[in-house]
Amino acid sequence: MHHELWASALLLAGIAVGWVSALATGQEPPVRTGALGILVAFALGCLVLSTVLRASRLKWVGQAREFEAAARVPDADDLPRRAAFAPRMIGLLLLPALCVFVIRDTGIVVVALAMGLDWLGKAVVGAGWEQGNGRRLWLVTAADGTAQSMATDSNRQRCTARVTNSLGGSGSSGSSAS
Repeated sequence: MHHELWASALLLAGIAVGWVSALATGQEPPVRTGALGILVAFALGCLVLSTVLRASRLKWVGQAREFEAAARVPDADDLPRRAAFAPRMIGLLLLPALCVFVIRDTGIVVVALAMGLDWLGKAVVGAGWEQGNGRRLWLVTAADGTAQSMATDSNRQRCTARVTNSLGGSGSSGSSAS
């Protein structure tokens, strides 16, 4: 879920950066002023459609089955987790910005916008599923290097708290909520 949020934010920011750069350098905008309303309506429709389809149980596009079939996260502390943001994701910001700035074509803006909003829809669906089921979704890297969905019960998450004793020293105390 966090990966989709980062990806959509970077892609949409890339479109905005390319658009603003084109306007700041005196070039014509990638979308004509008259077509801007149509583009906004398309973006909202794409976001709603993507979110509704992803939240469904449809075989090829729905993600509810995938979330429910996610394997349980073992209690091991050394479980490798993928970071939500990776440096290679900077390309999601730079590529659309460069394409919108240099080519200034409506089609590039529409495709990049649809991709970014689709990822945003996936993140919304994942967050809604987590909220409704009380479980967290994680992507972990398996031994063979592939990403696998894992789910953990939110009431079984481990937490570590830093406490201060009366002598002014500090120590850490780990507890496991059950």
